[in-house]
Amino acid sequence: MWWSRKLASRCLRLNRAKSTSTSKEPEQTLGIIGVPFAKGQGKQGVELAPDLLRQSSLRQVLQSSHDGLVIRDYGNLQYAVDEPLLQQQRVHYHHIRNYADFMACNRALIEQVKLMLAENSQFLAIGGDHAIGFGSVAGHLQHTPNLSLVWIDAHADINLHSTSQSGNIHGMPVSFLLEQLRTTWQHAGLQDIAPNCLPKDQLVYIGLRDIDPYEAFILNKVGIRYYAMDTIDRVGVPKIIEMTLDALNPQNKIHVSFDIDALDSNVAPSTGTAVRGGLTLREGISIVEALRDTKRVQGVDLVEINPKLGSERDVRTTVESGLEILKSMFGYRRSGHWSNIDTGILGSD
Repeated sequence: MWWSRKLASRCLRLNRAKSTSTSKEPEQTLGIIGVPFAKGQGKQGVELAPDLLRQSSLRQVLQSSHDGLVIRDYGNLQYAVDEPLLQQQRVHYHHIRNYADFMACNRALIEQVKLMLAENSQFLAIGGDHAIGFGSVAGHLQHTPNLSLVWIDAHADINLHSTSQSGNIHGMPVSFLLEQLRTTWQHAGLQDIAPNCLPKDQLVYIGLRDIDPYEAFILNKVGIRYYAMDTIDRVGVPKIIEMTLDALNPQNKIHVSFDIDALDSNVAPSTGTAVRGGLTLREGISIVEALRDTKRVQGVDLVEINPKLGSERDVRTTVESGLEILKSMFGYRRSGHWSNIDTGILGSD
């Protein structure tokens, strides 16, 4: 048929022109760091997630989501524990598991995030457990003091060393970031390693459904905005997105810290603290799409995927859900994407 020959001819010209087209989106650079840290909680396996995501075509998935995306993979973070940190742990924080490792890892991550943002327009930190959220956000705050944080999680992760019943520090990273809670970590040297604090009104939680009693007290006492699953069920994700964006300073860059357990365990079973009744994958995608569309997201964490938990199918399901979240965060549009094509393809010769 004449029209099929005409369309094929147009497609051939499109493919030839791709490499020289001047209509491409501006180049966007993404720095990736794997943070195989598992000592914030008691289940081994989360340290395997960064490499597993890479083996599951992370780079290809991200590049397919955004035509102009340039990826720089910085490998996996390395750190060393020194004697002063061990002394802090022995004297002040002995009841917190692996405090010295936590601080050593996050000090290294702070410097790594600063480096990545000096060389890239965005960064992605892949955990590991959510203890790395401290260093990722703290490093981001040093580079970009005017920052808003959206913490998407089943848990608030805002316990203090004096309120945690488990001693697992992956349940505490947010308390290191807020000015109102800094005095509770007076021996941690935060003024030196993480001098910039996050304002309480620039933190929004989405997806909470397993909040410790002391955490609930802290959230309400400090006045932190959070949308638990009962609120999401009542008003719907579109309203949650609207209220979240209304709360954030429109001039600020945004950091999104996404714990895979924010998703319901049906779509993310391989995680250490799974809680039923979470976000569907479609809801999670809708949330990150809305944040992406602000064009202000500068830093992203994806944490708590644990390949040692569940069946092979569970692991595959969880990894695929994580990749879908990242794909949408960095550019993929479910409604289609056509900005770089030859719009004359269906026109006349």
